[in-house]
Amino acid sequence: MGPATKTRSAPNPKTGRERAKLREHQGGIRRVLICLDRSRFSEGALRNATSIATAFDSAITLLHVLQPARDSAPQPTDVCGWEISREEGRAYLEGLERATARSSGLRIDCRLEQGQPAERITSVARELDADLVALGGHGQSGLSAWTLGSTAQQVLGATRGSVLVVRGPDHTDGDGAPRRILVPLDGSSRADSVVPTAARIARAEGAEIVLAHVVSEPPTTAILSDGDMQLARQLAGRMEASATRYLQNLRDQLEREGLASRAIVQRRTDVRQSLLDLVRKEAAHLVVLSAHGTTCNPVRSFGSVTAHLLEHASAPLLVLQDLPEADNGRVKEDIAPDDAPALRASYTADEA
Repeated sequence: MGPATKTRSAPNPKTGRERAKLREHQGGIRRVLICLDRSRFSEGALRNATSIATAFDSAITLLHVLQPARDSAPQPTDVCGWEISREEGRAYLEGLERATARSSGLRIDCRLEQGQPAERITSVARELDADLVALGGHGQSGLSAWTLGSTAQQVLGATRGSVLVVRGPDHTDGDGAPRRILVPLDGSSRADSVVPTAARIARAEGAEIVLAHVVSEPPTTAILSDGDMQLARQLAGRMEASATRYLQNLRDQLEREGLASRAIVQRRTDVRQSLLDLVRKEAAHLVVLSAHGTTCNPVRSFGSVTAHLLEHASAPLLVLQDLPEADNGRVKEDIAPDDAPALRASYTADEA
């Protein structure tokens, strides 16, 4: 298992000069780092990530981290036992490498590391300049209520790149190819920039794209008078109409490109819960979204809506990072696409 060799795939299809500028830092998905820990969740991530890599002709690196025993008392090194673990880990990776290469035809190499998993994952991702890190939402210990596993939480807390997280047990079987892709949009060019990526995956897999937007319904409050509430609801209605036109334009463009697509606009008080309900109701096989939306805090790798979906969504999430690590926290000005209306909906208004 030699060192990884970087490869390049064809660039994402361009849909306008402004969006191309915004996507300069995203580029194509040239290398995918897939983190494996022998759990069904990580091997589900392998299948989903391989499907995405096939759409971009990406190179794949399979990573398995041997973790030291969590025994607080100092123990003499068991050289024989450690070597057995290394050989088992190597055989595990090589078996998956052969099977994945045979089924996908992609360029694949392996990395066997030792140390703390989250630290080694983030380190190897930086070393390889991986465009996408794929991991299971849970490790060998399995599901734990609604929360992500500790390794996934640590990796997401440290990364500044794009991620694929597979956390639901319903998405660990099959070939990982999505048949229905949900794309949440808020009208910002950050969110809009993921559409070409979703389209490329859908084209490769013959999948349907479901474009979704949620307008924040103003809640009843003692602060607003009846007249103010009426105005707030009228504004929400206008935003709903604008969002409908916005998504219809995108849907028409996708259909002109030969892609099956639908558009859904909802008005809900709890926007994040509405998106989670849509994931389940639409039986989405993959959710593709931007790390940040209209509101963007560069200190955080993911905005509040995206972070909430990463924590709770049952479907695999492909989150494309819109802030390059090299920016060091500087936020680029939001660029309004030529063909997008002046829609700045509020579903990310609470985004930290």
